[in-house]
Amino acid sequence: MIASAGRRTIFDRMMGAALLEPEIYEEAALASSLWTQAALVVVVTSAAAGIGFLRGGLTGFVVGFLAALLGWGLGALSAYWVATRKFAVPRTETTWSATLRGLGFASTPRLFLAFTFLPVIGFLIGLAVHVWTLVTIAFAVRPALDLEEARPAILVSLAGWLPMLLVWALAAIVV
Repeated sequence: MIASAGRRTIFDRMMGAALLEPEIYEEAALASSLWTQAALVVVVTSAAAGIGFLRGGLTGFVVGFLAALLGWGLGALSAYWVATRKFAVPRTETTWSATLRGLGFASTPRLFLAFTFLPVIGFLIGLAVHVWTLVTIAFAVRPALDLEEARPAILVSLAGWLPMLLVWALAAIVV
């Protein structure tokens, strides 16, 4: 698995993350060299969210971009907090960085937030993207936080997803 990691591009990893390939999330949890790629995915998907808010002009773009970044950051912090406090996952730098890398790639479906500006179906696209993101987060937190059982993984995923959804919804109301 990791032997082929050096041959994967960021696009390969994003596609694998979106298609729920567990080895992508395992690789992200183990390979600290993927920090830059995971961060780039978060920035690009946040820009896509900003594009979705362009109906509000440049201000809409900035609000959408910042809301997506803030939502992702709060989601990562919340998922990590719930995992370490509620489910006693050991708090180590590796676990924290593995969480950030995994959730970075898990945000790949947010690329489609760029289409939320479309009349009538934009809101539905946004909801579908956020449900998809919930599923990718569930795939990301299991290897990143060593969550073997389904119940903790689901609860940690919800804890990471809800802040993203709430901040996006608040931005949608404001713009």
